[in-house]
Amino acid sequence: MRRLIAMGVLASLCGCVTGAQPSYGLDRGVASYDALKAVSETCKTQGGAIRLRPGYDSRELSSYECKIGGTH
Repeated sequence: MRRLIAMGVLASLCGCVTGAQPSYGLDRGVASYDALKAVSETCKTQGGAIRLRPGYDSRELSSYECKIGGTH
């Protein structure tokens, strides 16, 4: 859980340095309720929302992305 939060913070810092990204994929792991909630909150602070990638397995965290801007 701490690892997911730390990765979200790092991703948000990278966005500040390199400019806003339209979206980014999540790291590997189980897409548990707590894991999705943590990354969703981080994504939301960047103006985005967590979305399942089309055709991917919803049980894997890496199957989701933080979609920033555009059509959610």
